Amino acid sequence: MNIYKQSYKDKDGLKAKTSKFYIEFFDHSKIRRKIPAFADRRNSESFGRNIESLVNCRMSGLEHDVKLNQWLETLPTEILNKFSSWGLIDGQRAEITKPLSEHIKEYAKILKAKDFSADYCKRMENRLTKIITECRFNFFRDITLSAVELYIDKLRKEKKNNTTIGHYIDALKTFLNWAKQDQRIRLNPIADMQKPERDLNAKRKGILTPEQFITLIKDTFTRNTIIEETSGQDRAVLYVLAGTTGLRRNELLNLTWNDINLNGNNPFVKVRAIIAKNGKEAFQPIPLIAIDLLTALKANTKPKDTDRVFSAFDMSINTAELIQADLKAAKIDLKDKDGNEIVFHSLRNSYISWLANSQTPAKVVQKLARHSDPKLTFNVYARVLPEAEQKAISFLPDFGKILSENRLCVSLWGNGQNQSLPVANSSNKNSENTIKTAFPLHSEIAPRGFEPLSPG
Repeated sequence: MNIYKQSYKDKDGLKAKTSKFYIEFFDHSKIRRKIPAFADRRNSESFGRNIESLVNCRMSGLEHDVKLNQWLETLPTEILNKFSSWGLIDGQRAEITKPLSEHIKEYAKILKAKDFSADYCKRMENRLTKIITECRFNFFRDITLSAVELYIDKLRKEKKNNTTIGHYIDALKTFLNWAKQDQRIRLNPIADMQKPERDLNAKRKGILTPEQFITLIKDTFTRNTIIEETSGQDRAVLYVLAGTTGLRRNELLNLTWNDINLNGNNPFVKVRAIIAKNGKEAFQPIPLIAIDLLTALKANTKPKDTDRVFSAFDMSINTAELIQADLKAAKIDLKDKDGNEIVFHSLRNSYISWLANSQTPAKVVQKLARHSDPKLTFNVYARVLPEAEQKAISFLPDFGKILSENRLCVSLWGNGQNQSLPVANSSNKNSENTIKTAFPLHSEIAPRGFEPLSPG
């Protein structure tokens, strides 16, 4: 190793020496390297000795000791990148001293490149930025399981519910998994951290019964009143698609006609990954009423394939106020039987509840709800309809006829003598689900403006 000040000619052509010392050494591949050190010779000599230790570890294949690791963590990114390019350290070590804020920006770019929705990318970036700011995490090495657990405890003391806390844990864990996969870190320090159970007592969105939904659509369509520059017919189509596909507000307002397939045996709405809340593409089947209304809307507006389906609605429009105004006009309560407020998102909750109260298999309900966790589908979204419990017991075995014909029922009181108890014949029908749906009632909607096509 050689430590020296490099000579050069100044602007006047005179010979001069650099203010910093330079270190010249041979690396593990016997290639001569040169790197600037410090203006102070002692500091430069110490710097050079550490480089020699680094070269020796690389040649012998030994792990860095604690002292060498601590030294590496104090180095600026440009020096670490140079060591990495020379093969003295791996790429992970070079990433260690890059600020977390830079890693988060790069992570957000990767999410966008994978066609995750802009809303999803922004949420992830905001949550991660909030975590590292409030926890004072500057580098990957600052993130520890204990520090994150203390932060979670802080969120609880701030009265954040379990659902919100789970979102923050998910954001950080997913980010660190990406960093590990991209070889920016060796281990995810919170890989085994579990999310708290969702708070089932948190304020829920109300739901509509099938009958209320039918009334809302018919009344909104036939009244056709103008609210916030939207017609009743436009709003009815929006409500129908929300209530028969479970699509969320932003997903609906970002749909284009390219996403609508009204032909063939299996018509569907495509939810592009870029507009989906979870960033995953989905194909939602649509019923006859929605097909008819969308067909009529398309015939009336004559749009381009790239036009938004609900172009009549501004992206910032308050859909909760719209539906509540239409509920009032239709004389439908603004709260459900459990006292939960009916808002636009209630149409999604209602859709999932209707499916859950039908004979649809649980796995299919979860898939149509586009939930990764069945607990979210059945513990948070799905609600029991008023008549569902009574209908459920109609599916129990019917012993009425057997008991009356075979006189199996005896009295266990009175004078102790066996007495037959009359049992009425039951007329329960246990093979038919009588829950009504809005789907076949499209023909009852009175025409006004553009008229939905008749079935067939």
